[in-house]
Parts: sequence; structure tokens; C-alpha cells
Amino acid sequence: MHELSGQLVTETGLMPVVVSFDERIRGVEPTDHANPQIILPGVLDWHNHGGGGGDVMDGEAGIRALARTHLQFGMTGFLATTVTASDAEIEAVLEAAAHVMANRAEDEARCHGVHLEGPYLSASKLGAQPPNTRVVDADRVAAWLRTGIVRVMTYAPEQDPEGLLPKLAEAYSVKLQLGHTGCAYAEAAALLASGHGVTHLYNAMGGVHHREPGLALAGLSSAQFSEIICDGLHVTEPAFALARQSIAELYAVTDATAASGMADGRYRLGSHSVEKRDGAVRLADGTLAGSAATAETTVSTLRGFGLPWSEIMLMTSKRPAKWLGLDAEIGLQPGKPADFVVYKDERLANVWMSGQALFHEAPATSASR
Repeated sequence: MHELSGQLVTETGLMPVVVSFDERIRGVEPTDHANPQIILPGVLDWHNHGGGGGDVMDGEAGIRALARTHLQFGMTGFLATTVTASDAEIEAVLEAAAHVMANRAEDEARCHGVHLEGPYLSASKLGAQPPNTRVVDADRVAAWLRTGIVRVMTYAPEQDPEGLLPKLAEAYSVKLQLGHTGCAYAEAAALLASGHGVTHLYNAMGGVHHREPGLALAGLSSAQFSEIICDGLHVTEPAFALARQSIAELYAVTDATAASGMADGRYRLGSHSVEKRDGAVRLADGTLAGSAATAETTVSTLRGFGLPWSEIMLMTSKRPAKWLGLDAEIGLQPGKPADFVVYKDERLANVWMSGQALFHEAPATSASR
């Protein structure tokens, strides 16, 4: 059993506590003499393509490289996120993710399933996605969703002209998100009102325009849940502030790639070759191609934007968990897995996974008994 003294981040602020835990949280007791360090639930990332040189499309090796690398920076749960690819490649990822989920190593973050970003995306809004888009194949999608591995699917409505995906997703309890689409405001707003989310708000979609509104404006006016990339590059602080005041359940993602946690150089994003330089990942033509961000990047960016710890907890843990219906499984309450991070002086100090310490800088104050 371990004990950790610190300032627990709650929805209403910081609470001085002593947390007792083994592989699960056993108790959270208020105290008048807590350490000043910040105790934050582990970051959940529902849009992550890779890290540590590994790409999700590489299969099991790539997913495990992602899980090991990002855990070191405070991410304790993720969805392995695909790109547009052949049916066979997507099916290989589903099989690999299932094996990782069933056989997690101690030094890996938890894989909660797969986020299918595509393959049904608009050719006009691919961004850095490989050009393998196509029209929805209902039988193929049903086979993918039937596995139970897919938790989220991003698509462009123009690739689903018969409107097949919403009923399929509902049947298999999969969340649909709009992204990489040029769909008009009215269509986007209607789908958002029916429960769709938004994939990396502002990026790869029709923008905020006064005469030609698209998904971004629909998201700001109609979305309940939406991803937003918080690396300081994909979205400026004023645009973030607008999303923050407009979308009740806005949550952070990294859109990380194989370049995350690695030195500058060339890496893979699906079938593309991308280059990491000066903190950004780009195609040869300069297009942003995912990010080099980590959970630590997200927290640092949000602190730089002036967010209190309580709202950072909502954006990185509580809201993502709520979107996937994982509220009962995740959080710093007794009985739940001891997956959390510790910050000291605004810097990540420790990562705890299933009660095991992975030290980023120096060990946190704790006592074994």
C-alpha cells in the first residue's frame, strides 16, 4: 500500500488530501497538512496516431510503442487512431488493438479501443490523411463495429450519401464524429444535434465564415462534445477561448504521431512520410500532419492559456471519459485504477499506472507500508 499527500484536482478546485492506493485507489482522506504538489487523474487521449517512432498502422508494435512512450508523459488511456487505409489494413489494426487490450504490459497506457479516423473522409478536406477515401460500405462497417473494438468513428457526411452510419453506430454503441468534411452548416448542425461529436475542431473542415459557414461554426453553435488539439500550433489561444465558451463538453486531444517523444527527423503517418521540426509535424508541402504533442504538452498549453487545474482535469479526463461512457471506470475515487500524475511547480514529476510509479523527474513523496 502507498500513501501520497498532495492537492487533489476536483471539479471545484484543489483539495488537500492523502491518497492511499495499491493497484487501485483505496482511500482519499482530507488533511490540513498536504504536500503542495498537484495530483491529477491520468490524461485520456481519444485521438492518437502514434509515438516513440511507432505508428498505429504498424499494428501491435506501433500501438505498444505509442502506449509506452505517451505513458511517460502522463497519458494513461488512449484510443489507437487510424488513418484512411485499405480495408485489410484497418482490419489488421483492429486485430492488433484487441491483442494489446487483452495483454497490456505494465509500462503501457491502457488502450480503450480504436478510433477510426476514416476511411470515409472527404477528398477535399483530407489534410494530411492518405488519399484512400471512399463511400461508406455498410456491410464492411458493420463487420468492423461488431468486433467491439471500435469506440469512435470520424467521417464526412458526403461519403455517406444514404445516411447509413448513424443507425450502424447506434446499434453497436459507437460514437460518431464529424471531421475532414466540407459539409454545409445546416447538415452539420443537424447531425450534431442528433448526438455527433466533432473531430479536431477548426482543422480539416469548413471554417467560421459569415457567408459560407461550415462544420467549425456548426460545432461552435450546436456541438455538445468536441475534440480540440491543444499543442499551441493547431489552434490559437483566441480560437480556443471561443470554443471553450461555446462548447459545454470540449475536451483535449493530441492528434499525436510517431514523432511524439522523438527527436527531429522523418517519420511515418500511415502511408505518408512526415517531418518533425521545431515542435511541428508536416508533410513536404508544409501541411500540418498530426502533431508531436504529448499529454504533458496538452497540460502545459492549457496552463499557458490560463486554465485552472480543475478545468484541465475536465478537459483531459472527466469529459473524455463521459463521452465514451467510462465515468464509472475512470477517476481518482476509491475502487478505481490508481492511474494518475503528479505535477510540481508546473512540471510533470511522476506518473502512476495501476499503482506503479514511473518517474519523469524525481520521485513524488510517498510511503510504502
